[in-house]
Amino acid sequence: MEGWDLALLVVAGYLAVVSLIRLMARHRDRLVERFSREMAEERKLKQREADQQKQKQLAAEQEKAAKGRRAG
Repeated sequence: MEGWDLALLVVAGYLAVVSLIRLMARHRDRLVERFSREMAEERKLKQREADQQKQKQLAAEQEKAAKGRRAG
């Protein structure tokens, strides 16, 4: 193998590795973005469910208090 052949092989290998690293980094960034978005949606959903539960509980307490006033 001559010097130029070796140099071309090294350059080609370097370019291949750098390209692969960039592709993997881009893929990682997309996954992180997707998972972050999914986690935010999940947090919103849980917060809505908690708010609805609080509203139901508050309505039940108000109804119970209203019945107590009527009876008393």
